[in-house]
Amino acid sequence: MVDHGHREIILTGIHLGHYGVDVNRHQPKASWVRLSNLLERIALLDGEFRVRLSSIEATEVTRDLVDVMAEHPKRVCPHLHVSMQSGSESVLRRMRRRWGSRRFVDRCELVKRALEQPAFSTDVIVGFPGESEVEFHETLRVCEEVGFSKIHVFRFSPRRGTPAAEMADQVPEPVKIRRAAEMAELERTLAEKYYRSLIGRELQVLIESPVSDRRGWAFGTSCRYAPVELRAETNDHGKFTTVRAMGVSSGRIQASL
Repeated sequence: MVDHGHREIILTGIHLGHYGVDVNRHQPKASWVRLSNLLERIALLDGEFRVRLSSIEATEVTRDLVDVMAEHPKRVCPHLHVSMQSGSESVLRRMRRRWGSRRFVDRCELVKRALEQPAFSTDVIVGFPGESEVEFHETLRVCEEVGFSKIHVFRFSPRRGTPAAEMADQVPEPVKIRRAAEMAELERTLAEKYYRSLIGRELQVLIESPVSDRRGWAFGTSCRYAPVELRAETNDHGKFTTVRAMGVSSGRIQASL
């Protein structure tokens, strides 16, 4: 892929953090292969590229994985998309998730201690059956505590044949719409706060496309998943550059070379 010009390689899967579980079964623990081993092998390859992890569960954010990310800061993007769904312990139990909100926050804190200003993105479902105003505000508080730079907000939609579709206390659609709007507003606030925390520091940016109304300017994505606007020529697209974050405008970091 690198030989064909691809500069950002994204590892993805239904359960990315379960990589190796099938082949590790019945093997001694000393010979197990996990996602951290795969990531390290990729990080050590030659070539001009960076690697990013796609969606991963909180239980799959292990110390070994974080250690590899810390050991290869110029190769592995300091960004994790950790699927949360809800920040309410009671809602997570009804969803039958494998993590609680406290454990989720603790895993994010582990990453923050190991990496410099890592970025976190997540998925949140609002209006799960029985979700009260108190439970919804618990989710808002956890989002603020983690400091997500991107939140994918979904309104709960019942799927026929699933346990959740048959649960009592289905949340009215107008309430789900209002909560989704509140979550989206919080996302904008948190993104702005995170982007401003990056002002003054150098960022590795992959230049992607021209800004239609600003000649000589381009859009790019930083290693920390923040959108960046910078000066660039047409033949720079698809290349890496290092810029300094100078400000934030219209939801993007404004950068100088």
